[in-house]
Amino acid sequence: VTAEGAASVLRHIAARCEELRGELDRQSISTEDHNDQRFVMVMAMRRLIDGGGEERASRMLAREMHDLFIDSPPLPHPKYRFTFDWVAPHASAWENDLAHLKGKPNVRGLEIGCFEGQSACWWLDNILTDPTSRLTCVDPFAIPMDSTLLRYFERYFDHNVAASGAGERVTKLVGSSQVILRTLPAAHFDFVYVDGSHRVGDVLQDAVLAWTVLRSGGTAMFDDYDLVDDVAEGLFARAPGRALDAFVGILGGSATIMRRDWQLILRKS
Repeated sequence: VTAEGAASVLRHIAARCEELRGELDRQSISTEDHNDQRFVMVMAMRRLIDGGGEERASRMLAREMHDLFIDSPPLPHPKYRFTFDWVAPHASAWENDLAHLKGKPNVRGLEIGCFEGQSACWWLDNILTDPTSRLTCVDPFAIPMDSTLLRYFERYFDHNVAASGAGERVTKLVGSSQVILRTLPAAHFDFVYVDGSHRVGDVLQDAVLAWTVLRSGGTAMFDDYDLVDDVAEGLFARAPGRALDAFVGILGGSATIMRRDWQLILRKS
């Protein structure tokens, strides 16, 4: 993409954002629908950047992606500050996946990829409810978008975890999962939830490292199993299922598939 092409894209995005703002003001769409449609534009620009082009064009698109996130209004919620709701579609399944841990003492959870903390707060509110249970959250809290780092969401994560009333039971580790997971004790966690980088090579590394720190009988949960965000080959494609299918094949009988739909849930033997 050229700088001229990027400028044209930004004009169309500005016009669409005005349309969405008008629909939101008229209450013809919900805040969630408004933000989701802005997110679609973010993903479209990311694909343009991934496709290559002029450096200036990539910077222009990256800044607009950053602003589309930051300028999205919060969803109505009495307790938390979320921009998107990516938990509600999975909540009932998670209740089943982790029913054996709900409310139990000394449960240890690990989350890789935290964003604004919605899933972390769900674990705290619904599974890790005993005061002796703990949650470890791993995230770089900086999403690279060409030359721009999207960093705003760490303050929302901190706010939401504090609002849960269980912040003292959360350990936040900032950095690359592929570095941090190597510092965690082996066979320590009762469940791990992996929703970090979606690139094939990163997913495969996260899966191997998460499996190492998961105890026998523990539950490994991988988000976006069915996502194919591009059709490129190799380790940089955003297609988690390719990595996870290879990982499951390697595990063989040492893992039981509990559920495979948009998410992949494994039980460690």
